[in-house]
Amino acid sequence: MPPDRSSSNGPTTNPETIDTAFLALRQQNCRFVCYFLLEHETASLSEVADVVTGWIHAANGGIAEPQRRNQCYLRLLHSHVPNLVDVGVVSYDERSDILSLSPCPDPIREFATRACAVETGS
Repeated sequence: MPPDRSSSNGPTTNPETIDTAFLALRQQNCRFVCYFLLEHETASLSEVADVVTGWIHAANGGIAEPQRRNQCYLRLLHSHVPNLVDVGVVSYDERSDILSLSPCPDPIREFATRACAVETGS
């Protein structure tokens, strides 16, 4: 018998939702977006791009150049954020340029929280 997939946030989480979210979170940039939003809940896409760029380059021992930050912003805007929105992990308001963590199912939030602890040491 499969384990109970009910969430304390309400609706039952189906396996396809979890699979899709895990696929989206396999990308480091997507995870970094979630890590930042787990701590800050909302932020502008520009601010998130600054932080994600810094984290990526700090992990590699490098310094982020403005061109790298702009590339990261564009990847987030056109690829990563739409994927995270599609799977229900984040919300994005295009008019205000604000990202926020969606009330996603508990297993997905728990995975992101644990991955953050492992990947960042915090």
